[in-house]
Amino acid sequence: MRVLWFTNDPLPAVHRLAGRECAAHGGTWMPTLLHHLSRMPHIHVDVAAAHRGSSDGQVAVDGVNYFVIGQPRYQSYFSCTKKDLEKCLAIIRQTEPDVIHIHGTERFYGLIAARKLTRTPCVISLQGLLGPYVTSFFGALTARDLRRSERLLDLLTRRSLFWMYRDYCAGARREREVLAGANALMGRTEWDRAHLKSVNPRAKYYHVGEILRDDFRAKSWDIAGCRRHSILFTNVGEPRRGIEILLRAMLSIRRDFPDVQLRLAGEIGNRRGYHRFVRRMIAESGLTPNVELLGYLDARALVRELSGAHVFAIPSYIENSPNSLCEAMQVGVPCVATYAGGIPSLIQHHHTGLLYPREDAPLLAEAIMKIFRDDDLACRLGRSGRVEALERHAPERVLSQLLNAYQEVAANGRFVRLTQPAVAV
Repeated sequence: MRVLWFTNDPLPAVHRLAGRECAAHGGTWMPTLLHHLSRMPHIHVDVAAAHRGSSDGQVAVDGVNYFVIGQPRYQSYFSCTKKDLEKCLAIIRQTEPDVIHIHGTERFYGLIAARKLTRTPCVISLQGLLGPYVTSFFGALTARDLRRSERLLDLLTRRSLFWMYRDYCAGARREREVLAGANALMGRTEWDRAHLKSVNPRAKYYHVGEILRDDFRAKSWDIAGCRRHSILFTNVGEPRRGIEILLRAMLSIRRDFPDVQLRLAGEIGNRRGYHRFVRRMIAESGLTPNVELLGYLDARALVRELSGAHVFAIPSYIENSPNSLCEAMQVGVPCVATYAGGIPSLIQHHHTGLLYPREDAPLLAEAIMKIFRDDDLACRLGRSGRVEALERHAPERVLSQLLNAYQEVAANGRFVRLTQPAVAV
């Protein structure tokens, strides 16, 4: 079986060949899945992705053909032109796949399936969902906070939160067309299935998990080796991730645990307005001694941080199935997360982690302090979470789910009549 992937961003192999840093690029689980698929007999995978600031190209690495769809450097991440779609169709004609797997609804590839632009059967895997994310885009930011987080330079260069929000809205409108028109989709949570069915009740939904990076299976958390009263949070770059809520919770936690340490992984630089705002919020709250900015962490460094944390927290306003949470559970660190989006499909309250209502900083603080105070609870949550995650993300299980979906989509697709192509955007 020949499979053609469309991914939101070129995979690390392409970035490395081009001499680009891979730190800022997501989809860290995809190379792991590709590695496992490539080792299977009778499966060949090609990978295509659009990239702004690159020219069209093709390169072969370890038996995989990678295609780059060049776009202008300053084209919006969520935008699409007729030429972009035509390039995708040319790659499909060249590779002649049995199945097209489109990773995510965020970019324009889903239009290939929704508008029936090819006879090749297509399946789309749901990652995040822009439509629901738009409503929580600004998180806890007030109008005053938003003004303080916007720099004139960011506004002029379209890198501000305001422009990001506009792009999200445009992407959400196209995403709705994709969800309404696609025949087959993959998901991982009750939340993404419910949102799909609300738009397209006739679509076929396949439950297919993810294979996490190998590093997160090898290491197991032990309370004896953790930094007491330390909290790890790894997604700080957007307001919907809830960093403001976690900082408010820190003020309550510090009263009972003055030595509490919040360790923030991810890029919080000094150039973008929102990142500067987060730094100011930490300083103005008097939390500077209690917060450490770790910057970008590769897999090995992140495993070390997870192994050393007392609690992993994820205070997001909305998520589908955040890999950061899944990785933390697989390492076995006790997790506290928002009861929002698809997270309740990953965590069973008081069994594999603790859940709290979104935006409720006092309850978030209480959940974290409950783990700080009770070693038996911490160990039980960590152990149960790890067992659940190891089973959920087991490579053989995920591969079975994925191949079954591919085979069924390929079989059903042979009987779907092609409608009149409509490439125009």
